Amino acid sequence: MSSSANLFGTGSAAAATAASDIISQSEVEKLLAQVESQDVSAPGGSALTGEGGGGDGIRRHEFPKLTLISSGDLRPLRMRHEDFIASLATRLSLHLGLEVGLQLTKLEVLPFQQFVDGLAAPTYVTLLKLQPLAGICLLDLPPKLGLCIIDRILGGPGGAPEEIPPLGKIESRLLTPIVTQIINEWCSTWRDMMEIQPTVLGTETNTRYLRTSTPAASMLVVGMEMRMAELAAPLQLAFPHSMLEPLTFKLNAGAADPQKPGAAAKTGPVKWNPLFNDLQIQVTAESSEFELPAGKLAELKPGDILGLPPHWMNQVRLCLANHPGFVGTLGLSDQLRAVKIEKCLKG
Repeated sequence: MSSSANLFGTGSAAAATAASDIISQSEVEKLLAQVESQDVSAPGGSALTGEGGGGDGIRRHEFPKLTLISSGDLRPLRMRHEDFIASLATRLSLHLGLEVGLQLTKLEVLPFQQFVDGLAAPTYVTLLKLQPLAGICLLDLPPKLGLCIIDRILGGPGGAPEEIPPLGKIESRLLTPIVTQIINEWCSTWRDMMEIQPTVLGTETNTRYLRTSTPAASMLVVGMEMRMAELAAPLQLAFPHSMLEPLTFKLNAGAADPQKPGAAAKTGPVKWNPLFNDLQIQVTAESSEFELPAGKLAELKPGDILGLPPHWMNQVRLCLANHPGFVGTLGLSDQLRAVKIEKCLKG
């Protein structure tokens, strides 16, 4: 039994075959080629093709990437992180016993997956929880930089071998104090707004297993270049938007009303930075001024006694690095001359 069939509805004579006939592969390919050569654009489908419906191809439209961190939020964040980097460089220099330079190289918002794809393999990523902030912070420290730091901690010059192996448990333990210093210094940058307690959750050397955020989650990436000895290597901190949202909100609230500087100034009590514990400051004591006739001044010689005003003992100034800081009373303490601080001089 035979019947005719129009396989593709194109009206082509070559397409009309008997259902009982066997169609070869070459005939099928020929039929497909005929269909592709025809104008197959359907009514209403011109929006997918070039103008005029000439079948110039599909026009792709690139939608702008949306981010939850605006450019207005990035400006105060950049200022905060510049202060953080300057303070961190000093702290690391003291800890390692050699000059460490840090420079901000980037401050940008990236999707989580794009940030992870840009990490070296292998790498050394520390996962950090910053209570009470939500989310997990990532500290990316290249293995070469980590080995240089370890070499310096163990008494070496701060060099690294040519072949860089993945960092193991021993290296991780040696780097823990450095990682702790980095994140503690970051937390202290925000101490005027919020008390943040960091906790190390673990480390990861294979980026394939980093699943701390969804692939499309917005991450603020703080890129730095760390220079020590003859090495210059990148160092990165990545924060999910959910973690920084309370901080950026407070930053914007402080700058929202420029006509009320007093409200923005209430940032909490000033706390001592332990970084300055070993800093040597010259302290001098000065007496208050009193008048003396020029003629008597010219007659002064060793052994002469000058009478001082009664209030002079209570107006001794203590100067810190030649800057007046306090006013006190002169007296004795354990048979030593001493000054009892009575008042602090502001400014």
